[in-house]
Amino acid sequence: MGTSWHDSPSSVPPPNIFRVTEYEYDSEETSAPRRQQGLSLAARFTLSLGLLTLAGAIVAGFLFLQGAEKISREAASDARMELAKTTSSVLAQRHALGFGPFPKANGQIHSAENGASVGFATGAKPLGEGSGLFKIYQLLPGEDLPVVSLFAPLEETADAADRMLVLVILILGGLVLATVIFGAYTARRVSEPLRSMIDDVLAISRGRFDRRIHVEGAASEVTFLARAMDRMVHDLVEGQETQRKLNKRQREAESMRELRRNLQPMTVIPPEGFGAETLLVEARGAGSGDFVDAMTDDVGACTLVVGSTGTRGMPGALLMAMTRAYLRSAVLQGFSPGPACVSTNESLHRDLAEGLYASAIVAKLDPLRKTVDLVSSGHKAPAIRWDEEQGQFRKIQPNGIALGFDEGPVYQRSLETVNIPMNAGDALFLFSPGVFECTNVKGTKLGEKGVVQLAKFAIEHDLKTMEKQLMKFLGGPPSTDLAFAILRDVQRGEDHE
Repeated sequence: MGTSWHDSPSSVPPPNIFRVTEYEYDSEETSAPRRQQGLSLAARFTLSLGLLTLAGAIVAGFLFLQGAEKISREAASDARMELAKTTSSVLAQRHALGFGPFPKANGQIHSAENGASVGFATGAKPLGEGSGLFKIYQLLPGEDLPVVSLFAPLEETADAADRMLVLVILILGGLVLATVIFGAYTARRVSEPLRSMIDDVLAISRGRFDRRIHVEGAASEVTFLARAMDRMVHDLVEGQETQRKLNKRQREAESMRELRRNLQPMTVIPPEGFGAETLLVEARGAGSGDFVDAMTDDVGACTLVVGSTGTRGMPGALLMAMTRAYLRSAVLQGFSPGPACVSTNESLHRDLAEGLYASAIVAKLDPLRKTVDLVSSGHKAPAIRWDEEQGQFRKIQPNGIALGFDEGPVYQRSLETVNIPMNAGDALFLFSPGVFECTNVKGTKLGEKGVVQLAKFAIEHDLKTMEKQLMKFLGGPPSTDLAFAILRDVQRGEDHE
């Protein structure tokens, strides 16, 4: 029925597990910078514009050369034709006027092959002093050969220059037009994804957080921006969900704290010669639903209860309140621990959904017989008894399944009541199963030895002193609610004094 530890609470010094040392840890977050894939928007635009300009320049140069060559040929042909026409006209008029061959003019002489030369002069008046001015080209083949005179208008026509100007304007205009078209196409390619992004962002701003940013075929910067915005929306949704869950947990934690404050154990006056204490160490956050209760019936018998629930949060708090209420009702009606647990089990099995359960360890003191009836309903933490006469601790774990699992028959057959004598100086220590799992900042669990040390502190002093040692070990509030109760014969304290 029990296991012994042969250590006197007054002879063993405080354990080392309660010495808390500070620890350090390094937390470093590293993130590599994101690199864009492919050409950037500026690089793509510059490259495209450069390629377009090069292609346009090649085409424009080819067209210009072709046009200039054609205009030059046509201009030369027209000039020759004009020279012939003017010469024919001048010669016909000189003949009509009775003039002879035109004399050799004074002007520039250009040498030709085979001893020939060409003379050139401007301002010639082949039709007399009152006639117009002409350009004259004189062919000088040699001394014994006649001089041939060719006449051309003094002022050249501007047809060739005009055509060349038109050609240049057309080529440059085409190049500018191509650049404008390319710029408009590029601007459209860039602006269409941006307009799509604007529509998506507006939809997201109206609460449609399932909307994605669509930028098919966009430049790398725009694609990167869209992905960053998608990630931002995802993080925003996650943040809101996290905040919602956090607010829910905070509301549950506050509701549970308020519930625990309102479900305090009864103020009991234990029978003469005995002492009884209870303690609930509240956890951070919502807690686990562990509870402790103390009560006395009509005949003055003192009963202590430490319980735990199989679920956490608000369901655990409600289950804790129900279990506590059913147990208290049965105990106050005068039931001993066994029948009280049977009655509570029937009520919980009737009211709870499948899979929900609670555990409890119940100790009832009979002051006349100086005994304690101990019952455990699936409570995974044994009672620890200090035997003053033997000078040792003993753990006591009665059989029993959890409350709410079975309708009745199996539960009743599994339930065991252990009768424990309470001699002078003896004590009984009850606690939550979560005490075994208490872990300090270095990762050291309290374990069985630590629980025994807690029992020593509680027996030698009181539960408040024990709580200080527990907080020193943990370095702060526990992660789960921890319930404690102690029943002892105070005659030990009087004898010790």
